[in-house]
Amino acid sequence: MTDRSEDDYAEQFATWNVKRLPMSFASRRILIGHEDKVVGDSLAFSLRLKGSQVLHAQSLQSLRPIAAAWRPHALLLDTRLDVAAGFAFLRSLQGKDSKNMLLVAMSNSRPFDAIDALKAAGFDAHCRRPCATWRIAGLLDDYFSETILRETTLRQA
Repeated sequence: MTDRSEDDYAEQFATWNVKRLPMSFASRRILIGHEDKVVGDSLAFSLRLKGSQVLHAQSLQSLRPIAAAWRPHALLLDTRLDVAAGFAFLRSLQGKDSKNMLLVAMSNSRPFDAIDALKAAGFDAHCRRPCATWRIAGLLDDYFSETILRETTLRQA
């Protein structure tokens, strides 16, 4: 095992805007926007196993109507879908309806998505692709926790 600095860790997975929306598993609506069908579907499957309602879309054209009608509590967004438009889709979600929505960037490692740009776009957290599913699940568990927020391995950037 190698010794990694806090900065290295935060470059791979971090949360910088801690939000909480306590609710039961069955009430949780999680929207995944991921370009890769296999990755998006497998993440959706693992989150459904925990009891959440999960939808996956592979394009912004598919995400827009789902986000508007379904009003998810969390959005896991593959940055490749929105980066070319300067995160216009993400910015369109920000407002009264998204105040409690957790916005997680599934960010690029090649080419590198800058953390400052993700923060400026309005994301609450990020993970570099490929990202361990347990990290996403842990972040969501903390966000939706109905009990006192437990200590996690997540570190604030």
